[in-house]
Amino acid sequence: MSWHYAVGGQQKGPVTDDEFNQLVATGAVRADTLVWREGWAEWRTYSTVVGGAPAIPVDPTTAVCAVSGRLRPKSEMLEFEGRWVSTEHKEEFFQRLREGVSLRGEVRYAGFWIRVAAKIIDTIIVCVINFVVAAVLSAVLIGAAAGVGPESGAAVAMMLLVQVLIQIVGIALTLAYALYFTRKFDATPGKLALGLRLLRADGSKLSKGRIVGRYFSEWISSMTLLIGYIMVAFDKEEHRALHDRIADTRVIVHRP
Repeated sequence: MSWHYAVGGQQKGPVTDDEFNQLVATGAVRADTLVWREGWAEWRTYSTVVGGAPAIPVDPTTAVCAVSGRLRPKSEMLEFEGRWVSTEHKEEFFQRLREGVSLRGEVRYAGFWIRVAAKIIDTIIVCVINFVVAAVLSAVLIGAAAGVGPESGAAVAMMLLVQVLIQIVGIALTLAYALYFTRKFDATPGKLALGLRLLRADGSKLSKGRIVGRYFSEWISSMTLLIGYIMVAFDKEEHRALHDRIADTRVIVHRP
């Protein structure tokens, strides 16, 4: 009996049992891959096939790694609460458990509209902060400019300095906002409010350098007529924006 499986939203197959087992062994079919064969009423994830009602003979000496989704000998794995994980993914497995991050077969990536909503919340918060700081900064510097006379060249230079400083401070505050919350909570307040987390592909936290890089990468997403953001809607597998691809990050739906 032949197998069908889905990759990137496209149906593949049919393949034989031997071919299918080879796809599992090489990682082409993972724990979260949708599979189907004749007689089934609906598609299933491969992890449920292995764990529940296997349709092919499953070698009892092997198991599917909960992190990589690959079929491996149990002699090279360890079992934890009914799940098997290969030794090379052991640290990643327990790190994800500590951080409450879903495992590979359970990851749900945040879609376009929920990310738009999170971005709107963050933008409002940042704009309010920047407005208050800019108002205070402007009052101080414009007051200083008035002291040298409105017609003098020094006053004009002071006004230009105000505009430049406001832009620099705005960028610094926005970057500090992203750095603080992402390092501490793996998400900015907008993402936290909607149950999202910003992590690496392996579920690890972002370094300070990667957060900074992602922040400036967002400028590229904006300068491409927002196409970099719109890419989220067309990436059916992981919903990555252009800046996610540049910084190698993922936005996931957090399940406590």
